[in-house]
Amino acid sequence: MDRGRVARDPNPRRAVTARIRIRSSPLSWIIAFKAFKTVTLTGLGVILLATQHDDPVDLLTRLALAIHLPLSSELFDRALGFALNLTVGKQIALAITAFGYAVLMGSEGIALYLRKRWARWFTIGATSSLLPIEVYEIVRDVRPLRVLVLLANVAIVVYLFQRKELFDAAS
Repeated sequence: MDRGRVARDPNPRRAVTARIRIRSSPLSWIIAFKAFKTVTLTGLGVILLATQHDDPVDLLTRLALAIHLPLSSELFDRALGFALNLTVGKQIALAITAFGYAVLMGSEGIALYLRKRWARWFTIGATSSLLPIEVYEIVRDVRPLRVLVLLANVAIVVYLFQRKELFDAAS
């Protein structure tokens, strides 16, 4: 075999099956979850910076009306309490935090996609380090979305811990 050429599997059906298995594996869902978080946090950071000199209460009210959220709802009330305490400095700090967290999520997702050996431990460490905060938030105020995010993150940590072989052949 030539040095620059990769050996091909003589059975094309096996190669297609392997590709399908990779695409539908839990790892691909983890990568998609990391990508979703990256895009969401980047968007949040951009919005926070773009609206830093606007009235946050007015923006929140217009958003609630645009998505047909009742102004008497508990969600709007909590968001309004947050918006009333929002200063330009806090908004910039939140934007920087969102961008930093987006970089972390994006790095994890790309490294997992490339099957880098260090990506497994990087993701396990980063995800595990936030679990106590998630548990604290759930104990403080139980919300279904918080519970789902906690369960998803625990599942990610357990899966990556158990699936060392996904990263042994790479890198």
